[in-house]
Amino acid sequence: MKIEDRQSEREAEKVAWLNKLATFIVIANGRTWAADAAEVDPQRPGYKELQWPYPTMTEEEQKAYSGWEDWTLRDSYTGYFRAPGMTTVYYKGAPAWTMQYGGHGQTEGYENSAKQTFGFLKRALTKVSPELPIRGPKEYVEGDNRYEFEMIEGNMEDGLWRERITEGGIETFTQSGLVGIVIHRDANKQPILPWNR
Repeated sequence: MKIEDRQSEREAEKVAWLNKLATFIVIANGRTWAADAAEVDPQRPGYKELQWPYPTMTEEEQKAYSGWEDWTLRDSYTGYFRAPGMTTVYYKGAPAWTMQYGGHGQTEGYENSAKQTFGFLKRALTKVSPELPIRGPKEYVEGDNRYEFEMIEGNMEDGLWRERITEGGIETFTQSGLVGIVIHRDANKQPILPWNR
């Protein structure tokens, strides 16, 4: 096989895997925090964690998970008004993609409206698509409430992002984060790309 052909084949494998990852993130995020899913036992004290697939699933949930058996998403966060955390996607049992999030959170002086703000955030996060699977859509509006997502640099392989919510023209929530794939190494200290597992 020619070197160019092998490089094209590797690139096609990577693109196919990234597309599947993006689709899985959208599905799993729609079944965790944004969906008010049940929490699972946290791996770290003081954190709240959610996971898809759920540890115990109904027959309908098992059908929804069919075809995704190599994939798991676990979201872990702490706090409420400021709730930094990390989402990890596991592929074939190994961490393959992560998203860290945190920052300012709920704007001071607007703590009493946090439940309303977070309800709006959850609805925005369910509008995500595989083309931009990281958090929510670039923009989502309900009346006077506006959610905005910006990819500051990079992409889902290695990127930096920011999101914000305004309610009645006032910024009530903002946070930022990092995303990226995880590259492990083998016994010979060579990279193990997640799409080659």
